[in-house]
Amino acid sequence: MLKLAALFAIFTLAACGQQQQAPGEPPAETDAIILGSTQNLPDWLLVARQRDCRGETPEDDRACLGEVHFNQRTITRSADGATADIWVQVRHGQPQLYEIEDATTETTIRYTLQRLHYRFNCTEQEFVVVERQIMGAGETVVARDEPTQIYRAPVGRSITAIVLPIACRGG
Repeated sequence: MLKLAALFAIFTLAACGQQQQAPGEPPAETDAIILGSTQNLPDWLLVARQRDCRGETPEDDRACLGEVHFNQRTITRSADGATADIWVQVRHGQPQLYEIEDATTETTIRYTLQRLHYRFNCTEQEFVVVERQIMGAGETVVARDEPTQIYRAPVGRSITAIVLPIACRGG
């Protein structure tokens, strides 16, 4: 029943904002869902589920599933549309480790939530990670890093491949 409700919700969202087609007119060439308005949607929208580990039973597998969301209100695009920025939130199904070290200490943080600020070169279909935030209790930032800015292409069905069209074209 839950699967049926989820399927209904997906089809309902897919129909939102679709342009009406005149009878006898060929279907429009589009692969995007166009929402009429986003003002009533939550800030963080689910775009994917990911597997953080490989369980031995189906119940273990379900415990390994994480979720990936994007924040629609953080999308910014350059005036010419060549670049776009977006924040993505990854809620892991299993705790992850993040290591911090300086000259005198080494600290390991266990976390299940991280946020990533991506910048896309929409023309070249490449991205960089501008900033990564490790979130603690109450969604407070407990660690952050700014990786080296090297543009690279998204891989296959990765999160960056999923959110690139959302950031660059809005759909």
